[in-house]
Amino acid sequence: MPDQAQPSRRQALQSLGLGLFIYAGAPLRIESEPNGVIAVYTGKVELGQGSTTLLAQAVAEELRVPISKIRMVMGDTETCPDDGGTWASLTTPVTVPALRTAAARKRGGPLTPPADWKILGHPTPDTRGPAIVTGAQLYPSDLRVPGMLDATILRSPAYNAKLLEASGPGLLRDGDLIAVVAPNPASAIKARWESKPFSTNPADHAALAAAFKENSTPPVQQVAKYPPLTRRGDVEKALAEGENKHASRYWLPYIAHAPLEPRAAIAIWKEGSVEILSGCQAPFQVRAQVARALGIPEAKVRIRVTGPGGAFGGKQNGEVEIEAARLARAANATVRVAWSREEEFTAAYHRPAGLVEIESARDSNGRLTAWRHRNYNSGAPALPTPYDTPNISCEFHRSPSPVRQGSYRSLAAVANIFARESHIDEVAAQAKIDPRQFRLNNLADPRMKHVIAQLASTPGGFACTIEKDARIALVAQIAITGKKIRVTHLTYAGDYGAVLNPGNLKNQIMGALIQGLGGALKEEVLFDAQSQTTRALTTYEVPRFSDTPEIDIRLIDRPEIDAAGAGEAAITLVAPALANAIFQATGRRLTNLPLRL
Repeated sequence: MPDQAQPSRRQALQSLGLGLFIYAGAPLRIESEPNGVIAVYTGKVELGQGSTTLLAQAVAEELRVPISKIRMVMGDTETCPDDGGTWASLTTPVTVPALRTAAARKRGGPLTPPADWKILGHPTPDTRGPAIVTGAQLYPSDLRVPGMLDATILRSPAYNAKLLEASGPGLLRDGDLIAVVAPNPASAIKARWESKPFSTNPADHAALAAAFKENSTPPVQQVAKYPPLTRRGDVEKALAEGENKHASRYWLPYIAHAPLEPRAAIAIWKEGSVEILSGCQAPFQVRAQVARALGIPEAKVRIRVTGPGGAFGGKQNGEVEIEAARLARAANATVRVAWSREEEFTAAYHRPAGLVEIESARDSNGRLTAWRHRNYNSGAPALPTPYDTPNISCEFHRSPSPVRQGSYRSLAAVANIFARESHIDEVAAQAKIDPRQFRLNNLADPRMKHVIAQLASTPGGFACTIEKDARIALVAQIAITGKKIRVTHLTYAGDYGAVLNPGNLKNQIMGALIQGLGGALKEEVLFDAQSQTTRALTTYEVPRFSDTPEIDIRLIDRPEIDAAGAGEAAITLVAPALANAIFQATGRRLTNLPLRL
């Protein structure tokens, strides 16, 4: 019999600001099957972050069964509950406790205390590991359905373009969506477009930053997961009367998600309903988007997710799913749409570009007395400062963007923490105080101080923060030859509360650190006056094996404390730690990403 666990009001409210509640009313389900197998149903999706294994660990621990007896059913809108999209590092702090509660209730006993854990808290290999390394693991681009048609979509050569006419064999049109749909799609399409330039040329960073600032909307205080405005004290007065003031500004360009696997979806249209096989991050959100696009009830749409080959926030919405569904309905058939690498670069949204301006004041003892942090366009996550400052104003000013933008791993936390940790280092240098000691002087959180202490003897550029309720710090060591910056060593310390799977946690941290090297040193989407010129990995360099330094990860396990989110936190420290290391080595303060000498 299924056992059900409803989330607490506190758990539901944690998701405010994401656009929907983590739990939309459907309970989590755990069902007993023949041969002692336990089926666990969740709307969460495996994106390579290890959720399949971790959620199975949680249930196996509470039911006192081997993890091999757990069968995870994930991301199917017909059979799974809507317990929220896979984003914001919420699976560990929200879904794991809910599943543990449901499993303990099914067993008929209390939650297992950490001291008695036999499965949680111990390294557990990815349950999908053998399938991944042997090639048996299927990804969305591997899927095929008998009788399906492949679609090649006609896309504009410029960013802002209107199609005037199109012709060619096998052409199928649904409003503004045009494609060749056939068993073996051709590309002999002739099209004529009318293009116009960007409203603000994104290639001109100075003009774009000025436009962000000039056209921004001032924030208002509101209850949200990521408040756009946080104020305490009188920051205007404190800045005006401050003894030692400092102001700085920071810039981040648009960057691409560049997942290993471009988007792919198969839409099966039958009698007014559509079933879609894809690799989206939020199946219930995508179901709603597809239903709106087709003008049909959500009950007529089923999304079945096969874990994608990378997403990083780029596959939250239903771009390829909507295209496949519209074409399937127009053709009254089963249609597959698989984006090319060029489409993955040009048809997808990017991480927002951002301008961040910070003003601060400190007293003669090196204590911050005022802090004003303004983010234009990039976003509000990680906007509030963890430093103990009596007068603060942390503000996100929403701005119109000339190109499509959306979620990226850690959202705007990369931008805000890069700016904050760079600024802190600048103020410490002006005060002639060791940058780590300066941080300790202005921190009240004892767990954060303990994390910093773990790296006390490690030289290099330093950065720390509290992100997703994790206390984390990073030291970066570099070597500079001419204008080339080579990262030689990264040393990381983290307090994530209870460490539920040490091996997987270290994997997630390592992956985030390596990905962070790209945004810090290499990645930037390039444009001309009308279009995006970045269209291939040959012109968009992501980190390679040769770029990967030695990485030392030190975890502080606190089993008595609820586990914090891990998938996104570590990426936020790479850019500031490297910027601070470059300052130590050269005396030059780089404030624009990617960091270039």
